[in-house]
Amino acid sequence: MKISPIITSLPFVRNGKVSSNGKENISNTQVSFEEKKLPLVTAKLAIVSFYGDKKIKPAKRLDTGDYKISRYIAEIGKARYLHGDKAVVDMSMGNPDLTPPEMAKKALKDKVGDLWSHRYNNPKGDGFFFHTAADWMKKRFGVTVDPRKEIMVTSGASDAVDHIFSAYAEYGDKVLVPDPGYSLYDDLITRHDLKKVPYKINPENGYLPDFSTMSKDAKILILNYPHNPTGSFAPKKTFEDAVKFAKENGILIIHDMDNSEITHTGRKPVGIMQVDGAKDVAFEVHTFSKAQSMPGLRVAFAVSSKDNIDNLLKAKYLSGGSVYIPVQTAAAEALKDEEGYIQKVNKIYRNRKNTAIKRLHELGSDAKPTEGTYYLWAKIPPDFNSDEFFKYVLHKSQIAFTPGDVFGDNGDGYVRIVMSANEKQINEAFDRIKAAGIRFDVSKLDLPQELQKEIASMADGSYTITPKEERDFEAYKKMLPQRREILIDRLKDKDAKLMKFVPKEGVNLPWNVLKDGQSVYLQNIKEGHSVFGEVKDILPYSDESEYKLLAQELKKQWRQEKYPEAEILPPYKSGKLYPDAVYFVLRAEGKIQALANIEVQDDGCVWGRSLNTAPWNQGKARTMKNSAKAVIARMVSYCLETGNHTLKFATDKPENVALYKSLGMKEDGVRYFNGVKNTVLTFDKESMEKYLNIFQINLSF
Repeated sequence: MKISPIITSLPFVRNGKVSSNGKENISNTQVSFEEKKLPLVTAKLAIVSFYGDKKIKPAKRLDTGDYKISRYIAEIGKARYLHGDKAVVDMSMGNPDLTPPEMAKKALKDKVGDLWSHRYNNPKGDGFFFHTAADWMKKRFGVTVDPRKEIMVTSGASDAVDHIFSAYAEYGDKVLVPDPGYSLYDDLITRHDLKKVPYKINPENGYLPDFSTMSKDAKILILNYPHNPTGSFAPKKTFEDAVKFAKENGILIIHDMDNSEITHTGRKPVGIMQVDGAKDVAFEVHTFSKAQSMPGLRVAFAVSSKDNIDNLLKAKYLSGGSVYIPVQTAAAEALKDEEGYIQKVNKIYRNRKNTAIKRLHELGSDAKPTEGTYYLWAKIPPDFNSDEFFKYVLHKSQIAFTPGDVFGDNGDGYVRIVMSANEKQINEAFDRIKAAGIRFDVSKLDLPQELQKEIASMADGSYTITPKEERDFEAYKKMLPQRREILIDRLKDKDAKLMKFVPKEGVNLPWNVLKDGQSVYLQNIKEGHSVFGEVKDILPYSDESEYKLLAQELKKQWRQEKYPEAEILPPYKSGKLYPDAVYFVLRAEGKIQALANIEVQDDGCVWGRSLNTAPWNQGKARTMKNSAKAVIARMVSYCLETGNHTLKFATDKPENVALYKSLGMKEDGVRYFNGVKNTVLTFDKESMEKYLNIFQINLSF
C-alpha cells in the first residue's frame, strides 16, 4: 500500500507564494517523497498528514451492542428539549437523590487534605477498607472473610464484573444472564466478545432462576438479588442450588448484590457467601451506589476466595487504575453506619414506594410493593409494548420511567419506576399522568384514533413540536414591545435618563438571555440537592404595594438578629427601595436568595447597585450556590434588552473584585463613596455576551 502525503486545505505557501483562495489541493500537483523538497513555508503553517487507501474500520463489537440504555436516555433528552428540562421528572435511572452519610462526607473531605492520599495506591485496595468490609460481612451475613486475601476494592459494581470477565472469560464463552436483568451485563458481554445466553425469570415463581433449564457449558452465571428491576429477593435455597450447579458444571458465579441494604419490609436479604463452599465458585459484589447514595464516587468491593481475588487483581493490572484513597475512606465510614443512615433511607424509600403504589392503583395498576430495592416493577396497559408506553407517558406527561425491554425481551410489558424523587414530586408526577388521561388498565386500542396515531409517531421517532426554549424566546421577544409601551407611559414625566430602562426596538438578543421570570438551576450545597430558582424584575415606578411586600419579605427572612454576622445592605435593612431603579429578585425554595438593582447615574451609565445575597448564602457555610451569578446574569440580560452596552459595578471588597473579574468584567478606575475608595469594574457588550455563554449551562427552560 503506497502512502502519499496530503496537505490540508488551509492557506499555505507554495514556491514562496501564498495561494489566493487557501483551497488549493496539493494532490493535483502529484507531490511525492521523490520530490526534492516540500515547498518553502514562510507565511502560513502547512499541516501535513498521511492517509492510506483504506478507511480504518471500527471494531465489529460496536455493531453488536443493542444500545438500549443510550436510546432511552436519548429519548428523555429529546423530551427535555421539546417540553423543557424543568418539566421532565426523571424516575427512570437508579440515581439516588439523597446525599451520602454525613460521616462519609466528612471522612472524604478530611482525607482529601492528607498529602499521602494523592499518590498512586494499591489497585487491590487499602488495608483499613479490607478490615472494615470484613467486619461488615461478619456482622451483616455472619460470614468470615480474610480481610487481606478475600476482598478487593473496585470502581463500582460494573468495574468488578468487567474485570471478572477479563480474568475468566475467553472469546466466545457463554455467559448466563437473567432476563429481565440489568442491561449493563449485556454491554460488558459485548465489550469482551462473549456470548450472552439469557435465562428467563418470571413473576409466577418470584423471578427466581430454574437451573435445570440452563446451559451447562456456560463459563459464567450472573445472579442479581435483590433483583433489578423487579425488587425480588432470593432465598438461601436458591444460592445453595446455584453453588451446586456451578460446581457440577465448572461455572463461575457473579452475584451482584448492589441493593442488599434497601428493604421494604425490613427483612434483610441473604447473600451467596452464606452458602458453604460459595467462595470457591463465586464472587459477591457489594456497591455503595444505592443504599449509601454514593454512585458518583464509583466504589464497590468483591468477596471471594484468595485464588479468585488474586486472579481478579491480575485482570485489574491489565487495565491499571485504583480507587482513590479518600473515596475508600468515605466508603469505610459508610459501612460502619454509626449514624443509622441505612434505617433512615429505608424509611424514606418505603414511604415513597407506598405513595407511588397508592397512586398507581388510582390509575388502574395492580403494582405491588417489592421486598427490596428502590424500584417498582409495573405492568403496562394492554396492547402497548414497553417502549411505546414509556414514550407515551414521557411526551404526554413529561414523566420518565424505564421501558421494561431495556432489561431484556422478557421485560417487555412492564416499566420500572425508580424512587429517585421525593413524595411531593411523586404525587405531582402522578397528577400529571392522570391529567394526561393515561391509565394502566386501558388498552391502547381503546384510545381515540388520533391519539393512537400520535403514540405511533412517538414510537417511531417522528413526533416533534417546537422546542420549549424556542417557544419561550419567541414569546419573550413579543412581550418586550408591551413592556416598552408600559415603561414609556410610566416614565414620560420622569427624568429623561430613565428612558435607558426602556427596551429598544428591533434589538437583536442572543438566545441565551436570562429572561424575566425564567428558571435557573441552583445548588443547595448544605442539603446536597439541586433546586430551581426564578429571577423576577420589579420595573421602575411599579405599584407601591410591590415595594412594600418586598420589604416585608426581606425583613421576615433576612432577620439581622438571626444572622448577626451577615452583611445586609442598609436599603434592605430599612426597607427603603427606590422607584427610579430596576430590581432583580431571585427566589428559590420559598425564600429570597439574592437581590440587586440597577440605576442610571449622572454619567449616563447603568450601574449595578446593592447586590446582596441572603444571609445564609454568605461566608464559608453558605447554602445556595450560584445565587449572585444568577442575578448578575439577569442584570446583564436586561442591559442587552435595553441596548445598554455598559454596566458598571463599584466595590471596596477585594473578594468582590475577584468575583467580578472572574465573570469577565474589567477594572475601570476608582470612585469614592463617603470617603471610601471603591474599585470600578465594567461589562461591555462583548463581555456581557461572553458571560451569558458561560452562564447558559444554568438556564432552565
